[in-house]
Order: sequence, then C-alpha cells, then structure tokens
Amino acid sequence: MMIKRPLSLVARIGLWVSLMVTVLWIGAAVVTVQQMYHEVNEGFDRDLRTAADRILPIVLHEHFDDHEDDRPRDLGRLDHSDDVEFQIIRDRSGLLLRSEGAKAIDFPTRTGFSDGDGYRFYVAPERRGAVIAVARPLDARQEILHTAITAFLLPLLFVVPLTLVAIYYAVRRGLVPLGLLRKEIETRGPANLTPVDIADLPRELKPMVDGTNRMMERLNAGFAAERDFAANAAHELRTPVAGAIAQAQRLQAESKDTVAVARAKEIETTLKRLNRYAEKLMQMARAEGAKLRVEEPMDAALVIDMIVDDFKRTEPELTVRVSLPDTAVMTDLDPDALGIVVRNLIENALRYRTEGTEISVTLDPEHRLTVANDCPVVDAEKLAHLSQRFMRGGGAGDGTGLGLSIVHIIAERSNAEFSITSPRSGSDQGCEATFTF
Repeated sequence: MMIKRPLSLVARIGLWVSLMVTVLWIGAAVVTVQQMYHEVNEGFDRDLRTAADRILPIVLHEHFDDHEDDRPRDLGRLDHSDDVEFQIIRDRSGLLLRSEGAKAIDFPTRTGFSDGDGYRFYVAPERRGAVIAVARPLDARQEILHTAITAFLLPLLFVVPLTLVAIYYAVRRGLVPLGLLRKEIETRGPANLTPVDIADLPRELKPMVDGTNRMMERLNAGFAAERDFAANAAHELRTPVAGAIAQAQRLQAESKDTVAVARAKEIETTLKRLNRYAEKLMQMARAEGAKLRVEEPMDAALVIDMIVDDFKRTEPELTVRVSLPDTAVMTDLDPDALGIVVRNLIENALRYRTEGTEISVTLDPEHRLTVANDCPVVDAEKLAHLSQRFMRGGGAGDGTGLGLSIVHIIAERSNAEFSITSPRSGSDQGCEATFTF
C-alpha cells in the first residue's frame, strides 16, 4: 500500500495561489478577447458605413446632377482601392452602378447590417431616390481578429509560467520565518527549554510560539520537580543507609555465629550498592539541572589529578597511568561536572577491565579526555547502547548502569562530545571512552 505524503505548506499555498492566478488570467483573457471581438466588428462596420456614405454622394453628383431625366446611362466603373464591393439602385431605373466584383454577390434589400454568403453587408437608407448596398468579405475581419487575438494571447504562454515560478519563490521567501522558527524549536529539549524569542516573528506565528513557550515552561517545571525529587530522595537515603551499613558492620564484628556474620556481610554489600545508586541519582540530578558552565575558566588537569588521587587513596592496589599535558588546559566547564565525568569513566574502566591490568587516563591540549582499559572487544551493537540508563556492559554485575548515561547527559547539556570505541587505539582489544569538552 502506497503511503500518500502530505503536501508541504509551500506547495499548498503555491498551488492554490497559482490556480487562482491562472483562473483570473484566463477569465481576463476571455473577457478581453470578447471585448476585442466586439470592437473589431464595430470598427469594420463603421468602415463599411463610411464607404457607403462616401461612394453614394460622389456617384450622385458626378453622374446625375447634370441630367434632367432618370434614364440609366453608361456609368462605367467607379474605382475603389479596398476590398469593398457595392451596387447602387434607383427606384425608377433599377441598377445604376456596381463594382466589378459585385456581379457575383446577392445583395440584400433590407436596410442596415446583415451577414450572408461569407460577406458582411450594409444597405444605406434611400437618398435622393438611390440606395447603395456595400459588401465586404468576412474573411478579412476574421483574419485581422485572429491576428490581434494571437498577439494578445501568445505572451500569456510565457507570462503565466513565469508568474507561477515567481509565486513559488515568493511563497518560499515569505515562509522563511517559519523555517527559522522550526530550527529554533529543534534546538529545544530537556537540556534547553528556554523560551523562543517572538520579537521579530510575524504576528501570525506569535500565538503558536506563545503556546509552545507555555508548554516548555510546563515541561521545565515537570523536569525540575523530577530532578528535585530524585536529588532529595537520594540525599535522604544516604543517612539511613549509612546507619544500616554501620549496624551491619558492627553485627559482623560482635557476632560469633558464622551464619549471622555471612548474612550481615550480604546485607552490607546490598546496602553499599544501594548507597551507590543514591550517589548516582544525585549526580544525575545535578547533571540534568545544574548550571554546567562557570564564568572563570580553570585548569582541567587539576580536577583529573584530584579524582585520580582519591581513587588511589581508597584503592591502593589500583594501577592508573595518567598522562597530562605540560601546559594548562583551561575550560569553563563546571569543575563538579568535570569531576563527575572523570569519576564515572574511571569507575567504569575499573569495573570492566581485565583483572590485573592498568587503566590509562589521558588529557591532551585539544580538551580531549580519554579513559581506556584492557578488556575483550565489545561489539558495536552493545557499544551503541552503553550510554543508556541502567545499561551494563557485562550483564547485571554490581554496577548501577547509570555512570555512562550521566556522562552522556553532561556532554549533551554542555555541548561536549562523548564517544566509546572498542578496541582501544593502537590495540586489538580493550575499550576507550573519549570526552571532548
């Protein structure tokens, strides 16, 4: 089944305007042609009457004014220069004079204009006992009329298509603000819900933009409420969880029952995992809601050094190879946000590295932070989903599945770039996470 694609706004407006303009052009052409036909016929009829009014006095004056009787005489032929044929009849003597071509024409006797046998006739009223009838072929006026109509309609064959093209480009030009508005709205999302400026928009678009801005305000309020709830809930969980961990550790130290000690150990492990979830939820709330840019830049190497030293204090056996540039790498990225990024990338590398191997943390002058570890190659399909929430690289494991998604959120909201590749650069195995800020 073929799916019918809807017409664009440019196509719809252009189509309707073009259709209406074309109809108006055709209507105007029809009216103009009818008027032209009427004017041409009237002009020919005036010429025909004028010919009759010119010929009859000349004939009466030159051939009859000097004679006392009305007997017909040899009048000869009256010269005429156009295609008008005529004959003159007197009531007492009959036919007096006619043009050479008039012999084959059956002139009417009724006064006035009439058509017949391919001619247009005019019979003038009686004058001094004489009646003149003139005739002119209809072909002449039809030929002139067709020439005039062709001269009028032929330019329309070029004007109408050019008009349609002009309408199309005019409509596209007129809808430029709509395209700019579309691009402006496309930049909005969870990371950017600022209102769209309506100062320079056409008044037809302002109601729609006002509605969009109100909707983004409601979305922003909803996201803020969700972030506040996650942050507050995680914060409130930390104290009771910490207390429960302390009780579990005390139970292990005081109890002599091996079964109870084992269960207390399991409880402590579960509580620590819950504590990690609370910490990640707080990080995510900060990543989604806090300001990620500061006014005064700072050296990113200081933050990386601090986070790595913290890992080494808590895990003395950890082997981390740190490579920092000799010059300062200044950035206006919030130090807390950068610290969250570094901590999560190192935690992820530690969790999924091959046992006994080191991880490397590298910062280059181009503001590119790279954290790499040795591990089996991760297939491309799994790599594409690692930044999603609650997605773990090695199955369920003991991770939260939130670390890389938090890094992805910070990258998205701070206009940074985050990518994961496997194998790592210069090796046939391992995994490498790159954060370019």
